[in-house]
Amino acid sequence: GPEYSERTLRQVEPVRNIFAALFLASVGMLMHPAFLWHHLDVLLASLALLFVGKAILIASVVRLFGYPPQVALSVGIALSQIGEFAFVLLSRAKSIGLVSRTLYLLLLGTTALS
Repeated sequence: GPEYSERTLRQVEPVRNIFAALFLASVGMLMHPAFLWHHLDVLLASLALLFVGKAILIASVVRLFGYPPQVALSVGIALSQIGEFAFVLLSRAKSIGLVSRTLYLLLLGTTALS
């Protein structure tokens, strides 16, 4: 029943918090603030393009399912960030030589800030 789910959540929550802290620390160690500061214009432009582009795309799809514009826009904005799996994909792309170091750092900054 509900008492078991609450008890399980209380037991699992500290472990979840440890993994979240470990994830954020590892992302922080990958970041190069000086590089991002020197490329702030590109970083901000990529963030704006990401948020606007994904929000429009997702809102359009939600609209096609017949939801009102307010709901579609809310969903589009809520889902416009990049997920954590992008760090894994980006790291793999760099390791096999698909992206340059400069592009890797810019995409890493964009992903982290989104």
